[in-house]
Parts: sequence; structure tokens; C-alpha cells
Amino acid sequence: MFNLRIAILFCLCAMLPLRVLAAGLNSATPFELPHTHKVAIKSPSGIAYELVISLPASYKNSPNKRYPVIYYTDAQWDAPLLNSIYQDLAFDKAVPELVMVGITYSGVKPNYTALRTKDLTPTKDENFVRDSGGGEAFLTFIKETIIPKVESEYRIDTRQRAIAGWSFGGLFALYAMYSEPELFARCIAVSPAIPWDNEYISQLDDEFFKANSKFSARLFISYGANEAPAFVASVAEFQNKIKNREAPNLQLMNYGVENMAHAGAKASAYAQGLVWVWKDIQP
Repeated sequence: MFNLRIAILFCLCAMLPLRVLAAGLNSATPFELPHTHKVAIKSPSGIAYELVISLPASYKNSPNKRYPVIYYTDAQWDAPLLNSIYQDLAFDKAVPELVMVGITYSGVKPNYTALRTKDLTPTKDENFVRDSGGGEAFLTFIKETIIPKVESEYRIDTRQRAIAGWSFGGLFALYAMYSEPELFARCIAVSPAIPWDNEYISQLDDEFFKANSKFSARLFISYGANEAPAFVASVAEFQNKIKNREAPNLQLMNYGVENMAHAGAKASAYAQGLVWVWKDIQP
């Protein structure tokens, strides 16, 4: 009888944590990023996108204030990261209050890798494993659909607009700045895919500055020191080419993230990049 009581007591004790866990799960609520919401939008070709829009803390109670805006790619991965970095930098008054607009895809289980490869590459590489070369159409979509929607529905200072991205997104950010300099005079390119299509972006850079030697912009370019050596070399060469060019109105910051590879470099790079591109209008 004694052993039976011990066995029953043991079973009850073992079940208690499960009951507590179940109660905890039943009371769980979703975690939401502060001052952030999503907006559905479709491209002219019918692709379903989402804009992840983060507003500054003062937005609701400052009806007469307009805010700088940053558009960035890969919000499916980087919206939480950039939101957190921005909140810390704003607390330190290292950046002005911003509206952040992340661009991503919606629908049922979107194939992010395929979609972003198509959208973020400015030229088509027939030898690449995925479809590519949709950068021009994607930039047109941003210019003619996304920006007008955002800047008509939110209080944006249209004189203060930035573009940002990582990897293919960094390549696209550079392409967008060179292609639409009137739109984007602030650019953050984190580990940009400089090697793409025989370093197409480097060729575009040469052509752009031949015709626009007085171009005024703030540009941040970075890489992770532990990325593939050939990739690091290509980004570093691109950084140095721009650094050594006579472009007095281009404010450039080159940055290497120590001890980090391709994805791990994002946090430090985005923090440095946000401070740099808004440095001239810091609070």
C-alpha cells in the first residue's frame, strides 16, 4: 500500500509541470513590434507584397511633424532587427525619429529566396541557379507605387529618404541610388553582392560618376570579415575605389565587421549605417 501511494504521488507531481505549462500556453499572447503594422500591396504584375511600417513614438501626438523615411528590403527577416536597432539609437539620440518601411512578400508560404533573387538583381545572369534580373521592374514598383502610397498616407519629409539592404538587397540599394539619385541620396549597403554579373554594379558606378561627379549623398558600405575571402576582396575593392575617387559631395563610410560572416554582420553594420546616413540631421 505504501508503495502504491508513493507511485500515485510521483505521477501527480510529474503531471503538475505539464498542467502549469498548458495553463501558460493558454494565456500566451502574440509579441508585437512597437508602433508597427503591415500593409498589403500588389505589383502591376500581380505579385503580393507586404509593407512593414514602423512609426516613431511621437508620431501619434505630433500631427504637424514630418519624418525622414528609410525603405529597406527583406523585412521578412530584418524588420525585428532594424526595429530594435532603431529604438536603441533613437533612445541615444544618435538618429532622428524615422518612419521605417520594410518590403517583403505575402501569400501562402512565399518562396523568399526565389522572389528576392528576381527582384533584387539588376541584371539577368543566365548561368545563375535562380531566375534573376528583375531589379529594374522592382525599382519602378517602389518609385511609382510604394513611395506614392507611403508618402501620401503618412507624414513623410520627402527631402529625407534612404534606401537600405543586405546581400542582394545591398546590391539593389546601390543600384537604386545610382538609377534614381533624386529619390535616394542616402544609402546603406550591407554586404552587397558586388560580384554579381561580373561586378555589374562597379561598372554602373563608373558610368554614374562620369556623368554625376558632383552627386551629393551619404553612403555606407560594409562587409563581414569572416565572409568568403573572394567576397570580402570584391567589396573591399569597391569600397576603396569609391574612397579614392574625387567626389567631394559624396560622404562615404566604409566598414568591416570583425569576427562576423555574411548574416551575422547585419546587426553591427545596420547600427553603424543608420547613424552614418543620418549623421547630418542628428538631433
